[in-house]
Amino acid sequence: MSQTHDKHHFYKYMSVETALKVIANQSLRWSSPLKFNDPFDHQIGFTFEFGGQEIGQAVYHEMERIVFGGKSEFQEPSLFTEVALRLQGIADRLPKDAIMEDFAEAAQEIADNFPYHVARLHDEIQEQLTHSRVLCISERNDNVVMWSHYAEEHRGVVLKLRCIDKLDNTLLAARRVDYSRQFPKFPSLGQYVRHLTGEKPLNLAALTWDMAFTKHSDWAYEKEWRVHMPLLNEPPGDGYTLINEHPSVFGAVYLGCRMTDEDRGRILEAVEKHIPHAQAFQAKRSDASFDIAFEEV
Repeated sequence: MSQTHDKHHFYKYMSVETALKVIANQSLRWSSPLKFNDPFDHQIGFTFEFGGQEIGQAVYHEMERIVFGGKSEFQEPSLFTEVALRLQGIADRLPKDAIMEDFAEAAQEIADNFPYHVARLHDEIQEQLTHSRVLCISERNDNVVMWSHYAEEHRGVVLKLRCIDKLDNTLLAARRVDYSRQFPKFPSLGQYVRHLTGEKPLNLAALTWDMAFTKHSDWAYEKEWRVHMPLLNEPPGDGYTLINEHPSVFGAVYLGCRMTDEDRGRILEAVEKHIPHAQAFQAKRSDASFDIAFEEV
């Protein structure tokens, strides 16, 4: 697996009980997007800057141009391509008005069915994206809000996870999450028409994939990265999958500033037993600002 970024490590927030399992087994829990706390995550669609009538008219004029306007090249053969090429060859002998009337009917059918096709596209996108497992990680280990949300209100743990090229570990494939207040925009009207005609097909798979890494801008404080793993033909299961990592991936353990002495002892004992190479740090509240600092244990 080739590294897709220049990061050396990431961080994972978790509870004490989860941390004990992770440390003991050196495995990380990948989750189904349906388990996420954000109802939009992996469950959004495109915004279109055109409607059914616009796409119908655009296809109508493009069909006229292709058949009666000269040679066109098609990158992806289709039924449309076969019809267009056949009509091109006899265009000078065709009654144009009758052909354009047929084109108008076809274009109107496209316009009428456009809302249905958009709804179906979005259903397929969400079904595909949510049939997956995702490992969510962060650039930061000192975010006060994330300690509250994901690490038992500062009683839990943050693990430092190393990206190690020679191990070919999964973190090498992590991708940064993009934050926005709007859903992703679908390509332009002209691009979509050339996709439908086969002249210049769109990479809809890549556009769909981008949605797995797009969240509302309110989440930007998390500075999240992700590794996304489609399940392909596997059943969804219970929504979680444990994937083992090499022990050296676990580089450090950070203990919450409100962690109990008992839990602190349990975590440090587990570190010493299972990942003794890992450093351990105790979180402390700053005396001068709303920040967290760490002291090595």
